[in-house]
Amino acid sequence: MDTRLKDNEWIILHAVWKQNPIDLKSIIRSVQEDNPQIGWDYKTYHSFLRILLDKGYLKAVKSGKNNLYSPGITYEEAMSLEADSLISRRNFYGSVSGLMINMAEQGKLTDREKQDLMELAKRLARGEV
Repeated sequence: MDTRLKDNEWIILHAVWKQNPIDLKSIIRSVQEDNPQIGWDYKTYHSFLRILLDKGYLKAVKSGKNNLYSPGITYEEAMSLEADSLISRRNFYGSVSGLMINMAEQGKLTDREKQDLMELAKRLARGEV
């Protein structure tokens, strides 16, 4: 099974990271509040939850007739998996630094991301990373 996170899986995980444990009804409400353009039906949510459970990224505990979902992976772990995935596809992208430079030059980095990268560069220069 592909362990990389798809965009829809990130959306579900964000809802669970925000509030957990959380039931399906609350996940749907959270997703719709944060992403009003999403019009998934109940079965779609259920499918995404099943996939995330199978991958081990979510845990579920039965509570009455419902499941309560909690994270099986932290945000930091998910970001690390994404970085590993990007690095493993380095031949396709060229290099991680090249990708970041391209994103910066294209104006695709937020002010916060720019600040984070500047702080990282300082820590790298000091040998802290």
